[in-house]
Amino acid sequence: MTAYRFCRSDDVPLIVDAYERCNVGSGARPWKLTVDHMKRLGREMNLWTSSCMVAFEGPDPIGVLIAAKREPLASLVLHVAVHPDHRRQGHARHMMTSLSQKMAILEPTLMLVELPEDDALGRRFFEACGFTERDVLTDYSRAGEAPSGVPGVDLVAGVAASELVSQTDFKAVPELDRCWQRAPQSVRNLRDRPHGLAIATDRGFEAWLLHRSDSDAEAPLPFLADPPAGTPLEALALGGKMPDPALVRPLLAVASDRSGRPLHLPRVHPSEALAGRLEDYGFRPGARTIRYESEAAPG
Repeated sequence: MTAYRFCRSDDVPLIVDAYERCNVGSGARPWKLTVDHMKRLGREMNLWTSSCMVAFEGPDPIGVLIAAKREPLASLVLHVAVHPDHRRQGHARHMMTSLSQKMAILEPTLMLVELPEDDALGRRFFEACGFTERDVLTDYSRAGEAPSGVPGVDLVAGVAASELVSQTDFKAVPELDRCWQRAPQSVRNLRDRPHGLAIATDRGFEAWLLHRSDSDAEAPLPFLADPPAGTPLEALALGGKMPDPALVRPLLAVASDRSGRPLHLPRVHPSEALAGRLEDYGFRPGARTIRYESEAAPG
């Protein structure tokens, strides 16, 4: 008989074990997950073990749901998996229904999931669970550029991340107008880990860039954005008073030159202030992510 239960704060090893057991065979693990990764997801992406669920057949985990939550805004489902021997028996649907019923009572009631456009199976599953398409997010990348010959690079200076996240244009960004990993709360959660670059005048920061350059020898987890050495830097945010190409280009050139890597701006929402101008800055569109939403429903 199958049993289901939401997790406690001391269940992190159980969640990791269930993840490993359920993502086998043809459903190979989409990313590596360890206890340390789970703790980082908690700190950086507001993963709550109380929003995670494990399904059991006897003592063995056969299903797992991993979700994050930001009160009072929304929950984000990060992963749902069932062991191959127990699929197509309604376990994944049951876990999603249980989470929906819980959020309907405890809130926030808005539930989100971000899926690659080509994940047809995942999209069908969440649509069957009552999720509807909310918006389309687009990855952008920009090749590295040597700063020599780029006007304005002498004006670029390193700036503490705390100074940039206190900027009015950063604080004014609605949380849900950015993907979960680059939402203002995610960036604040990173504390001093992002690197900041800016062009400043007596009027303040005319243009600025926040990016991450820390690396991890293992395959990157989604939403942790720790690229192995040699992969693109993740640009977290671009802003400023007059972020025209003449000001932004030197920021991008200095960032990529210091790291020796190109820049990657993931999951750009069409409402972001610079979304329509990224190609003017040398970025090119790539993979697309579909963000779905559902309103939690009581049982």
